[in-house]
Amino acid sequence: MKLKQLKYWIQSHPEDIPHCYIVAHAGGVQYMVEVEVKGQLEPLRDDHDQMMHFETIERVSDSLRKLGIEKVTLRLMDPYDEFGPATPATKEDMEIRL
Repeated sequence: MKLKQLKYWIQSHPEDIPHCYIVAHAGGVQYMVEVEVKGQLEPLRDDHDQMMHFETIERVSDSLRKLGIEKVTLRLMDPYDEFGPATPATKEDMEIRL
């Protein structure tokens, strides 16, 4: 979903703000945002159709608060966990307020 589309969605339906996820990969240095649309997660993209990446969680928070989004789910993705379950990829979710 493009950032512009998300802005229009929130402006036209302020009571129906889509749920957003801030995704961080274990060992990674960037965050990205995914928006839940009809039960599917779509990465947030810029006007050039490139996935948006953020250096800090504060920058993500500032960008989303400007749109009127107050809470999100922080999702940590760990592609491998040698002490964890046998599933190939694990994730941890935590609700946070911006």
